[in-house]
Amino acid sequence: MKASSDVGDESVPVRITLFLKQTPPVPVEAESINPESVTAKDRREIEDLPLWVGNSKERVGDYFRVEVEETEAQQDDDNAPLATLHLVGDLSRFKRLGWGMSRGEMLIRGSVGPHTGAFMRGGTLVIQGQAGDWLGAHMQGGKILVQGSAGNFAGAAYRGYKTGMQGGTIIIRDDAGQMLGARMRRGVIAVGGNCGDFAGFGMAAGTVVVRGAPGLRAGAQMRRGTIILLQPGELLPTFYYDCTYGPLFWRLLYNYLQQEGFALPPDYREMSFKRFSGDANEGGKGEILVCQSLN
Repeated sequence: MKASSDVGDESVPVRITLFLKQTPPVPVEAESINPESVTAKDRREIEDLPLWVGNSKERVGDYFRVEVEETEAQQDDDNAPLATLHLVGDLSRFKRLGWGMSRGEMLIRGSVGPHTGAFMRGGTLVIQGQAGDWLGAHMQGGKILVQGSAGNFAGAAYRGYKTGMQGGTIIIRDDAGQMLGARMRRGVIAVGGNCGDFAGFGMAAGTVVVRGAPGLRAGAQMRRGTIILLQPGELLPTFYYDCTYGPLFWRLLYNYLQQEGFALPPDYREMSFKRFSGDANEGGKGEILVCQSLN
């Protein structure tokens, strides 16, 4: 492996690592930090990328030490080498990391602030820490893997918008906050721990899986889509019991989640579910599947 700290070469795959030098005094708008924005740039060009710290325009180099090294990384689907981006440090004051990224890989070794991965269209974003509110808001494709907990509104729609997440996958190893997948239209969200109230609020399509204890009012105002509860919870009276069965799609989803590192016991693959249709106030075409073996 050949190190290169000053030269960005479009023909050579590189790994770029940003080491946090100092914690900013106020939250930072950091949408300039994603794999596409750093590709084919040398160290000085990356250091000059803009950050908004409060109402002051500053530089990436003011807060990060930048390292650039050549790698044996594989090329992306467009057959053009794209930089792999690593960030190291507590980035909980940095907002909009990975905003709108459409390809590549981004690994964050630390916690992140709000809006991380919002409007993401492709690629893989791994967070080895906690995630703030609005994780993957309006996501359209790609994968977000959180090896900790996430705040409120993961995969949800911003206020004033009718449609939230429209594709892709969000996997949260631990807990998630309120309004998980609110107004979701497509995609998959899986939570390994508990989640807050109003999971799947206003869903139009897509799938939400909660392994831990669900909050109150799951599926409120949902029109379509599927919420899978692997532990029982109190459902709204606007959801009515249909049947108990073993849906075939669950086995496919189980295999996919296992492949993506979402831990589920082997016996969960063949489980049966109680199916509840709702929200009856919105036409009753959505469904909540509650694991039968845990009731």
